Amino acid sequence: MKLNIFLISVLVFLSSCAGSNVASPPMLFTMKDTPVIGETFSNQKISLGGFSGLHFIEEKNGAFFFQVISDRGPIGWSKGLERPFLLPEYSPAIITIKADPKTMELSFVSKIDLKKMDGKPLSGLPHKRTEENPVDVFGVLYSVDSMGVDSEGLTIDGESGFWIADEYSPALVNFDSNGVMKKRFTPGNELPKIYADKKSNRGFEAITKIDQKIFGFLQSPLPGEEFVRIAEVDLDTLKTSAEYFYPFNSGNTKIGDAIALTKNQIVVLEQNGEVGPKSQKDLFKITLGESDQIVKKVFITSLNETPLRDQEKIEGLSIINDNQIAFVFDNDFQIMGETDLKTGQTPLVSKPNQLIIMTLPKELKSY
Repeated sequence: MKLNIFLISVLVFLSSCAGSNVASPPMLFTMKDTPVIGETFSNQKISLGGFSGLHFIEEKNGAFFFQVISDRGPIGWSKGLERPFLLPEYSPAIITIKADPKTMELSFVSKIDLKKMDGKPLSGLPHKRTEENPVDVFGVLYSVDSMGVDSEGLTIDGESGFWIADEYSPALVNFDSNGVMKKRFTPGNELPKIYADKKSNRGFEAITKIDQKIFGFLQSPLPGEEFVRIAEVDLDTLKTSAEYFYPFNSGNTKIGDAIALTKNQIVVLEQNGEVGPKSQKDLFKITLGESDQIVKKVFITSLNETPLRDQEKIEGLSIINDNQIAFVFDNDFQIMGETDLKTGQTPLVSKPNQLIIMTLPKELKSY
C-alpha cells in the first residue's frame, strides 16, 4: 500500500502545537528502598528496575497503586552483537508499586514472575544470535531461548490476567493472574508476517485493549516505511482484524506507550530518545478510523517541562482519572556503561525508579 506522505505531514502539522499544557506541577515519587533482585557472577548486586509498562490499579487511603512490567532484565553493554546478561536467570515480572503523596515515596509491594505455558520460569534471553548474542559477564556464551520475552508494554485482560507487548518476535502475549503464559500471537500466525521484519530491538512497545480487540504498537516504523504500524487482533477470531498507521511528529522516532481512552480513541506517548534541552516527549490522542488508514492525532501535552525531560526512555503510561495521568521510565536497572568481560564488572549509577503523576487542565476526552 502506498501512503500519501504529503497527507501525513499535513495531518501531523495541523494536529500539533508547542509548549506544555498542565494544570499544576507534576508529583514526582522516588523509590528509596529498592529491592535487590540478584548478584552477578562477579559479585555485583543488581536492584529492581527496567520499568517498561504501567497499569493503574486503585487509589486507597490517599495512596496510588500501580502495576509495572519489567523488561527482559539487566543487560550490560558490549561491542558488536554481544550482550552481557548480568542475571541470565532473571524472569520478567509484573510488579505492584505504591506511590504515597504524603512522603512522595515510591515503594515495592509485590511481584509476579512470568512463566512459560508449562509453568517453568520465563527468560528474557533473545531468540536468535543474528540480532543479539547473549553472554555472561565474562563473555561466556548463553543459549538463546525461542520463548524468551523482552516485555515492554502492559495491559489487563479483563479476566484477572495480563497482556504483554514483546519486543523480540514481536509478539502479543497473554498471561493468567499467576503469570503463566496462556496465548502468544506472533507474525505469520495471528499477526501479519511483515511484522517479523521489524528493526532490531524495535518490536512491540505498547499494548492496550478495547472490548474484544487487542492493539499492539511497534516502537518504530518497519525498514523503508514512514509510519508505525498498529495491529488490531480480534480475540474471538484470533486473527488480525485491522491495521492502522501512526505518523510521528517531526523529530520523534519512538513510541513510548499507549492506553485506550474510549471505544475508538487511544492516548499515545511518542519521543525522540534525547534528554535535556534536546528532549522531545509528547502526548497525543488518536482516533481509529477505517483499517489501513492513517490515524487522526490531537496534541494533549508535552513532557519537556517536567522531570521526565532528563530521562531517555519514558516507557509506562496510565490513566488515573479523567484528567490525571501517570508515567514511569526505564532506568536500565541502574546500568550505565560497557561490561568489562575480563573482570566481569559493569558500571552502575544511582538512578532510582521514579513515577510522575500529572494533572491536566481539562478532561482527556475533551482534547
